[in-house]
Amino acid sequence: MSLTCFDVMVPSDKQKTILPDESIATAFNIIKDSRARFLPVVEQDGTYVGVFTAPTLLKLILPKAATIGLNDEAGRVPIESLGFMNLTHGDFEQQLDRLKHETVRDNMSRPVNIPVAAPDTPVMEGIFLIYKFKRHVILVEPDTNRFVGTVSANSLLDRALG
Repeated sequence: MSLTCFDVMVPSDKQKTILPDESIATAFNIIKDSRARFLPVVEQDGTYVGVFTAPTLLKLILPKAATIGLNDEAGRVPIESLGFMNLTHGDFEQQLDRLKHETVRDNMSRPVNIPVAAPDTPVMEGIFLIYKFKRHVILVEPDTNRFVGTVSANSLLDRALG
């Protein structure tokens, strides 16, 4: 019998998640404490809403001026030009305090950047999605849109080859 994504996933009870109306500061604490690179965003009933990622968190901590032109190669500011900006522990705490009023729902990753598959997806398709998107695959039950788990390169290696 061929392996499916379900066979190699991190199940929902082991995967850290977050509610959509939680604050970015709460997301920061979960990411910091669990060392997670991403948090699936799910409603109370387990319905999948999206993903909040550690890179998104870092973007929110940066001053807005530092991210101007970030998605436009021609307008990208060379990283060495940000040397005039300092970040003290106090500055960092102020940035986090500001993020207490921003919700995860308003700062999720764009859906086109997050691969989603059904639990019964063949594992080779899961591997392809990980390779193509360079990130985890979210497993969602097609009929109910309920979050089931995630597949990452590490979960694949741990469960398929372990």
